[in-house]
Amino acid sequence: MEIKYTLSNRVSVLIYRESDGRYLLVNNDDKGWWIPSKEIPISACLKTAAQTLASETLGTNLSLQGMLQIEVVSVGDQQQLHVVFLTNPVPKIAQIEKKNNHLWLSLDEMKLSAKEDPSSLLGLEPIEIINKLDKGYVPTPLAALGDFRPEYFGLVDSTHMSPQDELVKAARFSKEAQDALFWEFCEQCSPSTSMIYTVFKSFMQNKGIPLENAGKYFRAFDINKTKRLSYTEVLLGLAAMEPCTPHGGIPAELRCRYIFRYYDTDNDDNLQFSEFREMVKDIRKGKDLNLDEDEIDKDAATNASIFGRTTNDNFPLGDFLQTVGQLKFRGTSSLFRMPHSSVNKKSKTNGTFKLPTGSSAKKRRSDFEPTKTDGVNMPSSPLGTPGLKSTNENQYELATHTVKVKRTGAFSDVMALWDLQGTAAMTTSTIDAEKEKSRFQRIQSMDTFNQKSHPNEMLTGLKYFERPVKQNGEFTKDAFSWGAVDMHALARCLLVVCREVKIILSEESRLLKLQSPTYILGDIHGNYRDLVCFEKSLWRMGPMLTPASFLFLGDYVDRGDHGVEVVAYLLAQKLLVPSKFYLLRGNHELRSVQNMFQFKHECLAKFGDSIGDDVWDAINSVFDVMPIAAVVDNKIFCVHGGIPSPAHDGGYIEAINRIPCPLRDPEDDSPLAWEILWSDPVSNEIMQNKARAKELEENQGFIPNTRRGTANFFSSDALTAFLERNHLSHVVRAHEVQQVGFQVQLKGRLLTVFSSSKYCGGSNEAACVLADSHKLRMIRLDTS
Repeated sequence: MEIKYTLSNRVSVLIYRESDGRYLLVNNDDKGWWIPSKEIPISACLKTAAQTLASETLGTNLSLQGMLQIEVVSVGDQQQLHVVFLTNPVPKIAQIEKKNNHLWLSLDEMKLSAKEDPSSLLGLEPIEIINKLDKGYVPTPLAALGDFRPEYFGLVDSTHMSPQDELVKAARFSKEAQDALFWEFCEQCSPSTSMIYTVFKSFMQNKGIPLENAGKYFRAFDINKTKRLSYTEVLLGLAAMEPCTPHGGIPAELRCRYIFRYYDTDNDDNLQFSEFREMVKDIRKGKDLNLDEDEIDKDAATNASIFGRTTNDNFPLGDFLQTVGQLKFRGTSSLFRMPHSSVNKKSKTNGTFKLPTGSSAKKRRSDFEPTKTDGVNMPSSPLGTPGLKSTNENQYELATHTVKVKRTGAFSDVMALWDLQGTAAMTTSTIDAEKEKSRFQRIQSMDTFNQKSHPNEMLTGLKYFERPVKQNGEFTKDAFSWGAVDMHALARCLLVVCREVKIILSEESRLLKLQSPTYILGDIHGNYRDLVCFEKSLWRMGPMLTPASFLFLGDYVDRGDHGVEVVAYLLAQKLLVPSKFYLLRGNHELRSVQNMFQFKHECLAKFGDSIGDDVWDAINSVFDVMPIAAVVDNKIFCVHGGIPSPAHDGGYIEAINRIPCPLRDPEDDSPLAWEILWSDPVSNEIMQNKARAKELEENQGFIPNTRRGTANFFSSDALTAFLERNHLSHVVRAHEVQQVGFQVQLKGRLLTVFSSSKYCGGSNEAACVLADSHKLRMIRLDTS
């Protein structure tokens, strides 16, 4: 019969009391007196376990001095280690817990006890060991006990997590994943326990990193600047590079430190302008922007000014972290990323990680298949990285603020969570207030609820603009008017909002990728009254507290009387909640069009010629960096005007990301953007014209847009081809007034939405589209 033995290792500690020269014995399960001893798992660290045993036995911290004995117990083909450690002497002043199962004896007292009652001691080993010490035996140094094993991160309770724990947890490195990376590290470095640059190059090349960048990554990983990497340094560096590691919170702060070292070529903890320029260049490259050297120089100089620096200044690490944390310098989320996950998939046989055998890297890679994940800013999938088992994915956490909401939906009281400690709302031990205050991701929340921030001051002013003012029974200000407001002060606030929101918008992709639920709104055209109606209906408590995103399809100005107020409102909301409020560019977000209509005149009339012109320029500089299109759930293409024709990169939407930013003159600088802003679907009237219908057939469903005098008409066939080519299901666009606020067109696969009622004195309604639960739902707005 085969017998299975389950063995564990064992540690014991010899503890000497300096005050009277006695040693500690403990009663082992009432079997007899012996030195403190404990079984530990095979995987546990021997030295750590011995240290813990000594400290817990005495109730005070006690360090180890060396090893006295190593004993190997063999059973069949399995072995157990028993290591006896000597602690440093217990100091005379130490406060020792008195316990009933503790007995302090000198060597002579032990010998006498063993002689008078042989069963009093569980064994004679303590006497033998102490005799050796009395004869001059020198304990073996602890360093002689090599105990190379991985330190695990991200597996402890969230309340006890270090920043490194949070980083590894964010990367979704399970214990099995960390074991696999440790094994890979050992195979690459063996027989050493550290990784030099030569090995690192091969290690990273196996993970898809080009050799020419290996030196930059090695510098970033080398936290202690020792020119060699420990396993922990490699693990943390890989976690920072993992595609699914979010660029927010504590992980973002650590990632930014790695990014900083990556570009700090002279390793002096300062970025020279040339090094900062390389960072800006890589950000532009990741966004498929123009890599012309002059454009890069200009962009780098502009971004340097955000830090309060010139091209002759250095950028310290602290300033870099603060500016990125305040969302003033953006685009770093795509930097310092692996092309795919660093960890490998589960074994197909049993669903758990299988540690490879043998020493060849080639054999190791055959045991695992690379995990392919596509992540830039956020986790790639709500289900986690394929192949990694994790029970703590997508954890919720407490929001920074609590808000009190009036029946009208307005905030009446906003409080930081840490300010409630000790009240009836929260016990004193609930959170670490100082830690919460310093959290990297809290800055946006602070700005969102800080009523003195520029965007909130703008929204407060717009609330005043919206409402009538009554004094002594008489109205002194009509609704939707400014009354006696200092318009120059308002202009200055708007200029600040424009400057700050331009930074955010310029960092967004030209083709946004959004997730449902998303409300999609069409043309507003200066109709601030309807915008307020949408606010009260859809985001009554503000976008931050509404579980949906909001996408506007352009044409914010002209035609209506309140283009300035519409723009001020939308930009302020974008600044407060950049991840929930999205603004596309329409054909009226062009200087040439506004000169033909009224927006420029509106700015001059409200603010005066001088500052009014500054406001108009600032707003249009924001329009220049607005995204051009968006896709919801990878299925719904959203745009102001129409679809791109095959003449532009085959009609694939990925080409939109290559549209320049900023884009001052789309007509000259981007025919693709111009076409998207101006095109329309064909009407039934055109299709009934045989000559025009034939022209459509001969030109892949596109013909010149004779109604607008520019861009194209596109047919149902052109739309179908576009959708199939890009694996889409529908197009939602704006650009044309609709009597009921929307129209379903081209075989039900095109929706036109218009969100400004009574357009140009007409009788049309306003509407929006809700994309949610695989449905496109048209919502009409009652503005009566």
